[in-house]
Order: sequence, then C-alpha cells, then structure tokens
Amino acid sequence: MSAAPLAIAVCDDSQALLARVAQLLEAQLDSTPHQIKTFTSASELLEAASVQPFQLAILDIQMPQHNGITLAQRLLALRPSCQIIFLTAYVTYCQDVYDVDHIAFVLKEEMDSRLPVAVARACARQAEPDAPRHPGKLLMLGQPGSAVQLPQDGILYLERRVRTTWLHTIGGVISSAEKLEPLLQRLDPVAFCQTHKSFAVHWPYVERYDKSGIRISGGADIPISRSYAAAVRHSFLAYIATLQPQKEVLP
Repeated sequence: MSAAPLAIAVCDDSQALLARVAQLLEAQLDSTPHQIKTFTSASELLEAASVQPFQLAILDIQMPQHNGITLAQRLLALRPSCQIIFLTAYVTYCQDVYDVDHIAFVLKEEMDSRLPVAVARACARQAEPDAPRHPGKLLMLGQPGSAVQLPQDGILYLERRVRTTWLHTIGGVISSAEKLEPLLQRLDPVAFCQTHKSFAVHWPYVERYDKSGIRISGGADIPISRSYAAAVRHSFLAYIATLQPQKEVLP
C-alpha cells in the first residue's frame, strides 16, 4: 500500500513568490509523492485546512489583514501535527516566531538555498515514527449514535439564537440544540468567557476588548452586557495571567 502524498500548503499574498516556492518544491520533491496547494490569504488556507490535513505549511509572516504567526497558531489549532516553515523578507520577525511551534525561519532573499534544507528537515520528521499527538481538549456535541467531537482550540465564539447555539469555529459554523450555559460548563473555564446571555468568547481569538464590546479575529463584534461586565473583566485577567512567563525561584 503506497503512502499518502505529502500535503503542503503555501500562503503568501504575492503570486510571483507562490510560483517560485512551488517551483522549488516540485524540483526538490520530484521523487516524493506530494500535493502542493497555494493560497493568497489566511482565510483561504484555514478553510482548506478544515477539511484537508496538511503535513507542512510554508507561511509568509507579513500579509494584509492577517499576520503569519497568528495564522500558524490558528492552523495548528486545527491541525496540531502540521509542521510550519516561516518565510519572510524581514529579519526583525526572528524573535516573534518563537511564540509558535515551527521548524524553520527562512528569509526570502536566501530562499533558494535555505528553503530546500528546511523542507528536507520537515520530510525527515514526517518519516519518523513519532509518539501519538494529543489532539487537544475536545467538546462532545449531540447524542450517542449521532455525536461529534469538536476541538475546543478551533472555537472562536458561541452565539445563542432562535433556540439554537451556534459555534463559530475556524472551519465554519456548527449548530447545537443545547443551551449556552451547559456547553460552557464543558469548555475550558479560563479560555472561554460568557459576555452576554446569548454570547461567549474564546480569549485566544479576541483582537480587542474594551467597554464597548469585544472584537473577534475575523471581524465579529460581541456585546458585553452590564450584568456580565465584572465577570468578563475577572475572566480576562485570569486568562492574561496564564500567558505570563513563570518567575524563576531564586535559591
């Protein structure tokens, strides 16, 4: 039985660069079964990744609307086993990329010589018999016989409307007959927060939070009702505390 082709995603807002990267990959992987898909926006790539498991993603860092580091975080939430190579024209990003798991940081001016090395490293890791990866926390929806498991990391926000709870995820919208509160009881109590009787947000995807409301990555505006305002503030502070580096204990 032949191995499945190596699925590679390349994302950059420049068509010329996408063509050059694809050309380099085709030359390098000539004897390796592979499939290359190119994308000019983060949203296109994430939509494709929701249905196709990419093993390797080569991402530009500076793109309109989305930055490649945030894109990598969202892609890994969907596909934890995907390996990331960052491709950029700006060396100043070399520190920022360590906010997300990746295997290489390649400057575009050195792409012809350094990208093949990074891809070879990714292929070698792909061939290694790694220990099974934990898919992350899951949310079970539905009843026995018709249940689905949804990765919590991919949920952007939840909305209760017309006797249905709508879970807005990276890959699309999923509906549930369950009320908002029972669902929240099964979600991470630090990462998720109810802001209104009909809304709850997932803090990692919040772009802006102020008295007027919350802006979710992608443009959705979520209200904060007066009765939830204090709880939202406490939830935000608790979430921020988890992002702070642990202080070293002095001997």
